[in-house]
Amino acid sequence: MKAEQFLQKAYRSIYENDFEQAQYWFEQALAVQPDHADMHYRYSITCARSGRLDKALMHARLASALEPEQDEYKIHYDRMQSKELTNMAKKLLEDDGAFASHAETASRLLKRAAELDPLSVEAQVWLAIAYGELEQYELALQAVREASALPLDQSMALQLQELEQRFKINIDHSSC
Repeated sequence: MKAEQFLQKAYRSIYENDFEQAQYWFEQALAVQPDHADMHYRYSITCARSGRLDKALMHARLASALEPEQDEYKIHYDRMQSKELTNMAKKLLEDDGAFASHAETASRLLKRAAELDPLSVEAQVWLAIAYGELEQYELALQAVREASALPLDQSMALQLQELEQRFKINIDHSSC
């Protein structure tokens, strides 16, 4: 079977919301044409939607490497790297035994994640939390404000307001 036929099956599976099946068909297409950047890119998007960040990152990297002049592939690869860094930082910050000691590392990871994907609300929110743990409340407020400037749902907007209030209170208490 030709790669285009496998791709059509992948797209049909996506249309039917069967992302596992779509991934299978993308893999079949890539087995026929392993150097096809656009297939790696589309497969990466499908993997990301299915929560398979490892595969999404790998195929985003391949798409970007195969066609480095394609800005869309580079942007997507940056977004996947940002998600990976954000996830790594979240794990550090959620570690009950060493929350404060990991906050510095997490803040560096999150700062880079926000640079790679300036539209990532998640990276900005976690960056604010990391700065809060480091008692760098001005930087935490700045991260909250940057996140607030991005498109948000109402739930996230409320969470950001609460974080902002908490950091303002901490600033007031630390200046006494």
